[in-house]
Amino acid sequence: MAHFGKDIDNITSTSSIQIKGTETNDAVTIYIIQVNVGPYSWTVKHRYSDFHDLHEKLCSGSRLDKNLLPPKKLFGNQSETFIRKRQHDLEVYLQTVLHFVSHKMPSCFASFLEFENYEIHGITQRMAEELYNKGDSLLENREPYCTTPLHLYSLTERLKLPEPTCESGDVKRDLGHILDFITRLKCLQVVGEKKVGTSNIDMNSLQFDLSLFKSLQFLKLSLCNIGLVGGLEIVKQTLRRLTVRESIESIREVLLQDLPHWRADDGTLLVTHWGGVTHVDFSHNSITQIDDSMQLLPRVVHLEMSHNEIGCIENLHWLSHLVHLDVSYNNIEHLDALHSRLGNLKTLNLAGNRLVSLNGLSKMFSLDHLDLSYNRVQSVDEIKPIGNLPCLEVLLLLGNPVTLTLDYRTKTLTLFGERVKEIELDKLSANQKELDTVAVMQAIQKSKDKARDIRLKKESSSASLFESQSPMATSLGNHLSNSSLAHLAGNMSLPQHPSNSSLTLMDVNNLGSQLASRGLDPGDLNSAPSDRKHGNSETGKTDHAPPTEI
Repeated sequence: MAHFGKDIDNITSTSSIQIKGTETNDAVTIYIIQVNVGPYSWTVKHRYSDFHDLHEKLCSGSRLDKNLLPPKKLFGNQSETFIRKRQHDLEVYLQTVLHFVSHKMPSCFASFLEFENYEIHGITQRMAEELYNKGDSLLENREPYCTTPLHLYSLTERLKLPEPTCESGDVKRDLGHILDFITRLKCLQVVGEKKVGTSNIDMNSLQFDLSLFKSLQFLKLSLCNIGLVGGLEIVKQTLRRLTVRESIESIREVLLQDLPHWRADDGTLLVTHWGGVTHVDFSHNSITQIDDSMQLLPRVVHLEMSHNEIGCIENLHWLSHLVHLDVSYNNIEHLDALHSRLGNLKTLNLAGNRLVSLNGLSKMFSLDHLDLSYNRVQSVDEIKPIGNLPCLEVLLLLGNPVTLTLDYRTKTLTLFGERVKEIELDKLSANQKELDTVAVMQAIQKSKDKARDIRLKKESSSASLFESQSPMATSLGNHLSNSSLAHLAGNMSLPQHPSNSSLTLMDVNNLGSQLASRGLDPGDLNSAPSDRKHGNSETGKTDHAPPTEI
């Protein structure tokens, strides 16, 4: 960063002014001036009348020779020869003035060279004057103060210099106005730039310190090199909202600033929590993973992580207060048991990911707002897991293939049963026609469910009846055929089935009971006739005894 020093030898050796060329605009010659201070350089453009005004101011406030400036020329001032000569003369003039005012830079000359845009003294003096005029208004209205890494770097470096806070003599430019303002400021936005005007200054190489912001509650950092931001350990003690965009590739860069050792061997944290932070916005970065440093944000309620490169929702189980999560436009493909990590979530934005299945959302019972727009959900069946969520009121499925399905809205609304009137699908509540159609579809489904229940009940009753048969009846069924059972029943004067080919279950039970009362086993009824027909194996004689009467 440009630092215009006090030592004249330093100025002559490290600072210079050159007029590099000219350009013509509406018949007016513009001189392109290059200012070099140390390794930094920038260009400013002025016409001859600007030089004349500067010379008048310098002569009125110092002993500068009035004849030092090249004179005006009314005619022939557009010739190439004249322009080249005047360019050289004006360059000599600027170099002479620079040497003459080296001990104390006049504000008019600093403004002519645009020091307020590129040099730390000029930048801080301009900041002081701006805050003198509108600082109190910003604080009273709690408006955010917007600045750049360049300005904060200039302030950080200026405070290191052993110089009075009001070296210009203008009380409006006293550094004290800045210090008083930043110690009371509550909202700060720091936005970097890829290019600083016409200079070669790289904002991503500038280190600055935030430790003087003692009352800061809201901090937004955009296009900043987080590794060069100092004082976050101090700021996080009062911070309530933190936003970091287009600046990081991992969450640790902010919460730990890549601290190598932040946990002891037993797991104890060696760093303090961001205990007061409730709203965090890490969207529009290049984050690929939600790492375990998230445990340093235990009181976060609102978390924005959209437009990153995250592939999995993880390491959020430490955030027991989290109710709003936005991970839209990432690379998420699966949602595995999300309720086990985010059971208290009320608003979930998953738009612009690669989701096909919604099974992981089936137990997110506290959800009332769910955005699934622009994913890869193919069919209404994939939506069923969220149909029973009792608190869901807003559902967005725009941009999914399922929206091209015939009667997509009515089929989807049907999944919510009696709560269909409470659902806002794709930013529209159900109209009366849709409600009527859904009612018919639900009635048909209830009829199908009732018929299925009756069928299952009958099947269950039949199975229970079979299991209730007595052991004797089961034994008879195992040993005797239907005809044998019928023959026995006839001999025992039991009623038979009209077909004479089978008996009722009650008949079989009665038959079994009478056999048991006479001391007979069903197995003997099959074996006895066979033995009588083929003879006694021990005597070798055929048994012609009459059959036993039962």
